[in-house]
Parts: sequence; structure tokens; C-alpha cells
Amino acid sequence: MMKKIFVLLFLAFVASASAAQIKDVKFVCDAKKCEMSFQFASEEDLPTFFQKYDAASKKLTVGFSSTEFTMGEGSYDIDAASEWVKSMRVFKEKYRGMDFLKIEMVVGPSLASDKNEISLDGSNFLLKLKGNKGKAWTLSKIFAERKKAADKKALEEKKAAEKAAAEEKKAAEKAALEEKKRLAEEKKAAEKQAAEDKKAAAKAALEEKKRLAEEKKAAEKQAAEDKKAAAKAAAEEKKRLAEEKKAAEKAALEEKKRLAEEEKAAKKAAAEEAKRLAEEQKNLDKAIKEGGEISALLPSVKEFTVLMGSGMEQFRLVTDDAIDIKYVSGPDKASIITVGVAGPQKSPVFKIGAGSLVKSVTWGANGLKLQLPVGLRPVVLVQDGALVLQTTENAIKKDGFIFWSARPDGIFVRDWMKAADASQSFDSFVNKYDKDSKKIVSGAQVFHLKPVVRELIVVEDEIDMYAGPNDNSQVINRLAFGDRLVNLDLIGLYYKVQSGARVGFVNRRSVSYKDELSAVQQERLKQVDKERGELAEGAVTIASQLDGMYEDRVTYSSFGRRDPFVEVKGLVEEGINIDQVELVGIIWESDVPMAILVESKNPSISYTLKEGDKILNGKVLKITETDVLFLIQEFGVSRRYSMGLPDKYGGKK
Repeated sequence: MMKKIFVLLFLAFVASASAAQIKDVKFVCDAKKCEMSFQFASEEDLPTFFQKYDAASKKLTVGFSSTEFTMGEGSYDIDAASEWVKSMRVFKEKYRGMDFLKIEMVVGPSLASDKNEISLDGSNFLLKLKGNKGKAWTLSKIFAERKKAADKKALEEKKAAEKAAAEEKKAAEKAALEEKKRLAEEKKAAEKQAAEDKKAAAKAALEEKKRLAEEKKAAEKQAAEDKKAAAKAAAEEKKRLAEEKKAAEKAALEEKKRLAEEEKAAKKAAAEEAKRLAEEQKNLDKAIKEGGEISALLPSVKEFTVLMGSGMEQFRLVTDDAIDIKYVSGPDKASIITVGVAGPQKSPVFKIGAGSLVKSVTWGANGLKLQLPVGLRPVVLVQDGALVLQTTENAIKKDGFIFWSARPDGIFVRDWMKAADASQSFDSFVNKYDKDSKKIVSGAQVFHLKPVVRELIVVEDEIDMYAGPNDNSQVINRLAFGDRLVNLDLIGLYYKVQSGARVGFVNRRSVSYKDELSAVQQERLKQVDKERGELAEGAVTIASQLDGMYEDRVTYSSFGRRDPFVEVKGLVEEGINIDQVELVGIIWESDVPMAILVESKNPSISYTLKEGDKILNGKVLKITETDVLFLIQEFGVSRRYSMGLPDKYGGKK
């Protein structure tokens, strides 16, 4: 008994090192109330809890996040006649990327709600029930009693099995003796049969020798006859080959005559085709002279447009058939984007005359193919049925735009650039715009961004501040829990921070923003601040001293769409509701990844979010190349929600 208790305690200790641990479940009633107690191994790192009652199946399910059960997963019978808990099933289940320990209980009429009051008594999590009558029980005791009965039954079964094995052994020895006797008799009979077979074989060998001699004589006679027939056939074959040679020479002469006639006919057809092409060219020249147009594009293509400037390059493609984003794939390993729309199976290659985003366009068997420079991964969008590619551009060091467009009536170029040292406003740019043009291709919205310097707090007992963004750099300062830092930048896994007069780097896992601290960390921070006498009520933090030092000017080309960086009128103060938006793009090739979302019912309204931004009831936790992970906190329960980019067929990746 002591050995079993030691094993259970050891397992509980190992499990508690990595997760919360429920070591036992109790049910008790007194004169006032009944309650169910879930006994945790430790008061620290207690998990998230939920309860749910299903009236149809009369089951009450409680769940704990990241929790182990000492007695193991499985089904436990308690009391089938109980009006409270009849049985329970313990199992694990993943929900939105998080492990949950679920305890599903079949309950009686006295327990018919999931609005039961909860409380915490040390490491005991209490579920207070309405009622005061019920038989008390402890799951570990029930488990121990039933295990004792099972062990007794197993011992009895073991004795019965040993008895049956002894009887089977005795019967097997008797059968082996009888089998030995049978084999001896069979051996004697086999020896007798072998002697008879030997005698019969000698007789058969003598007869076979006689038969072979007769067959040899007949074969020699047949060989002589075959030799005579072969000589006759060879003479006839020689005569046939001579006749075939004569016929082949005659056929070759006729084929030579036929080829000469075909060559003469081909020359005549070529002359007629040259005459026809000359006539067509003459008619084409006449049509152009009279006002006709020659398309400057590939078949089934309406427009190519290249726009460069202000650190951005965009390529726009319009075809006869409207383009759908789900039929756009790539770039593949060869840096080719394929647009699955109707068109010719094959065409010439159209080489783009401006920009570095798209090198050439041609039709292939699977649709329109766009060749990009090797390794380039632009943002891919579909706007009003047209394909739009966009990337950053740093080669042009001047303000303004270069516009290049290929349309059926020709190729057009506009250069609205100015010298790098010139100073030109948007109004002057519009005034100098080409008078022959009827519209401006795109405008620019100029506005100011003023970043808020957020204060970081050290959340580990002690950490190092390095001179560079890696652990091998020189340690320039030691920081303790509760120290405040100014967040200057994020480089990989390291924040660039300021502590007093020193600027260095700390690991992002060792610090946190105040609104992201757990309840335990917040209480500890209050105690540390009280001991240090820091941050008295009304004090100004170090971040507020730098508010006036940061200002930047950003130019953003909207291309006719709503600017996602401008606040939407009527947006709730708490943030975006992720249940009403869809993820359409991720800007990954930048220092700060950003997610682009649009409203499900009105795609013209869009937003951009980066890691740490607040949303309704939560925040953006992580942005990857294909997914955005949100942390949601509702009704005291924390959960994670992932939103992925659609694949080329419109489904989720």
C-alpha cells in the first residue's frame, strides 16, 4: 500500500513541473449546502475553468486548461442511484490550439445547471451546488476500493488459470506419447513402401532405356528428311528474293517521280501564300492609314499598367475575362505567377518596358503567365476584377511618379518626377499635370504619424541588457523585476530599450507591457513599487518625457480605395470585432509584419493591424506569413483564435 502511495506522489510531482495537477475529487454535503472539490497539487499556475450543462443527456462538463489528472484519463463509476453524480469520464481535448482537461459527469435531478457558484480554498477549486442532501464520496477512495476488488478477482482468475494449465500439460504429455507411437508405425510402413518403390523404379528405368533407343533411331531418320526439305526451301527463297528486289527497284523509280511532282506543287503553293500575305499586309497598311488600330497587347488582354515612385512599385493587369483571386497561383519556384483565365493556349512573349516588378507576360496552357525577378514576392490583390501586384521600390531617389501603360491603341509613358533637391507640393504637381489627360491616375494622402512610446516592464527576477541584439554581446547592465524601460525598436527576438541614460537590447520574453501582465505579476509589481517608493500616484513615467521627440511624414497612395491607415468613423472604442472581418493579406517583407483585414459585409472598408494592437476583447498576439493569432478574453476565460489567408481556391490554408 505504501509503495502505491509513493508512486502516485512521484507521478504528481513530475506532472506538476509542467502543468496544473488535479490529485483528487471530493463530494461533501452538510446541513446548508453540497459542494464538489477539485484538489490541485499546488496553489500556483491554476488554470482557466469553464462548466457546461447539457439537459438532453443530463451531463455536466467542467474543463481546465493545461491540466493533468493524477488518477489518469478514463471512466469512473460512482453511484448509479445518486441524485447528484452517477459517473464521470476524464479525457483531454484540444480547443483552438490549447489542451483542455475535461471531466464529463452523468448527473441526477439535483444537479441540473451550469450556473453553479465557484470559489477557491487554497489549492482546492470548489463547485458549490444548490441542495444539502447527498452521500459524500472521495474519488481516490472509490478507485482504491474497486481496485482492491479487481486485484482479488485477478488473483482468483490467476489460480484458476494455473490449474487449467497443469491439466493441459498432463493431457499434452499423454498426447505426445501416443503421437510417438503413431510415428514409429508410420516409419515402418514407409520403409516397406520405399523397398517396393525401388524395385519398381529399376524396372521402369530398363523400359525407358529401350524407349530412348527407339526414339533416337526415328530422330535420325527425320533429320535426313528435314535436310532434304530445307535445301528445297532455300532454293525457292532465293528465287523469291530476286523477284522482290526487281519489284522494289520499280517502286523506287515511281516514288522518285512522285516526290518531284510534290516538290513542284509545294513551290507553287508557297508562291501563292506569299502573294496572299502581301495582299493582307497591303490591306492592313490601308486600314491603318484610314484610321484603324493595331493592338499593342497580347490577345484577350485589355491593359498593362506600371506605376513607380515614393518607395513603391505597382503592376496592374486587366483581361477580357474578370480575374478572380482564387484562380491566381504563385509565385512558383521559377518566380512565375499563373492567372487562370480564358485565352489562347500559346502566344508571343510581351516584355514589359518599364519597372522591375514584372519582366514579361505570355499565354500558356494553364492561363496567363507573369515572369517575376528571381526571389521577388510581391503583395497580390484583385481589385475590381483586375490583378494588382505591389512591392517596395528604392532605386528611384526622387519624389513623384513614373506611369507606363500599354493599351490596345498604343503604349503611353508619363514622367512626373522632379529632382531630388527640388521641393514640390501636391498642388503644384496637379497644376503641372499633362493638360491632354482627363484624369489623375492616382493621388497621394500626406499625413503625420506620432508613435506612442510604450513602457516595458521586466517580468523576470534578473535579466541582462546587452550591447547588441544577441546573447553573445557584451552585458552593459543588470535589470531586476519591476524595472521600467523605454521601448525604442524591435529587432528579431530583442527589444531595443533605454534604461536611464543607457541604450541596449533585452530578450522580448523577459519583458512585457503593463496591460499584458498576469494578476500575479500585477500584484507583485505593486509590492515592488511600494518597497522602492516609486511611481507614486500622479507621477510621470519615463515614456511620457519622449512624446514630443517622435514625428514622421508618410506618403501613401490609395489608388481609389479607402485608406486603411485612417480611422473609420463609428468604429467602437474597444477595437475591431474579428467576427465581422476577413483576412485578405499580410505585409511580411518589412521590419514590422502587418495584417490587412476587410469587413465581411463591406469589403471596401479595410484595416491594418500589427502585433500587440488591441481588438474587441483582446489583442493581436502573433503575425506569421500565412496566419494571424489573436488572444481573446471573454467572461473571465482566455482563448486563442487563428485567422488564415485564403488559398488559391478560396479555402483556408
